[in-house]
Amino acid sequence: MESSSSSSLTSSSSGTSCQTGDQNNDIHLRNNTNEEEEQPFTPWNHPNLSLRASSPRSFRSRQHVNPLASKFQQPTILPEDWPQTVFHDLQRPLFLDIGCSRGGFLLDLATQRPNDYNYLGLEIRPIIVHQAQDRVKKRPHLHGHIDFVGCNANVDLDRLLTRLSQATTTTTKTTANQDDESSDRNSTPRCKILQMVCIQFPDPHFKARHAKRRVVTPELVTSLARFMPPASRVFLQSDVQSVLDEMRLQFRQQSEYFRDARESVEEYIPENIVGIPTEREVSVLEQNLPVYRALFTRTEQEHSKEEAEEEGG
Repeated sequence: MESSSSSSLTSSSSGTSCQTGDQNNDIHLRNNTNEEEEQPFTPWNHPNLSLRASSPRSFRSRQHVNPLASKFQQPTILPEDWPQTVFHDLQRPLFLDIGCSRGGFLLDLATQRPNDYNYLGLEIRPIIVHQAQDRVKKRPHLHGHIDFVGCNANVDLDRLLTRLSQATTTTTKTTANQDDESSDRNSTPRCKILQMVCIQFPDPHFKARHAKRRVVTPELVTSLARFMPPASRVFLQSDVQSVLDEMRLQFRQQSEYFRDARESVEEYIPENIVGIPTEREVSVLEQNLPVYRALFTRTEQEHSKEEAEEEGG
């Protein structure tokens, strides 16, 4: 986090009253600075972010970040009325893009299929996700259909999906006019609207000591399993074979919840099943380089946490 600084006040006068006034002003400025530093800023809502995101240099740099750094372990700050104010129809299925970069893929998809899904992109790099949010502002026809959230998916995914699920459940009950006061709110089944997940060309973190920084972890797979209904899908892509293979392994290790479209790990999905390429995908294919893909389908198996909740409910 960048902290603001105040200039020191000096006086050329030897008068006691002038020195005291300057000292008081100096203390006041330092106190104001401390108050600003104590505000609950995260990397994604810092007051300098807009200025930094508009810099021409920000469009040239890819800006790798360490997701394990303490600042990226903070929960993102969401508006109190999120997601109700960003999605007009919470009954639509959700299309989730983890690591959405500047959002070109989702923006193209939402433009072509505006009524098929609610589109949600997650991106950890603050400047990059700010630019994605600016792109939405310039497309009023997409307002209510798409949102980009700056966050660390391995910190916030479960919370985001819980908020969406609760909002959808509330909307469903209101629409259906179900006011049964005898029903226990805590026993309301989770609304599983997460129909499609994409994780495409994530930061490879090539160095062995950085492998733990990669986005697909057992915990992330578990969170997806909790919120995805049967037959929903997860699509993975990378131009680095080892990165794709490791993501794929994480899902295969929870095979009770996710079924690989290919039996052999040596077989890959030949085409982009969505039909819309990411910016990175276009660049790789233009260089005649390979793209490695995998597809998983959510099984009928309920997640163990849900089973425990139902038994205890």
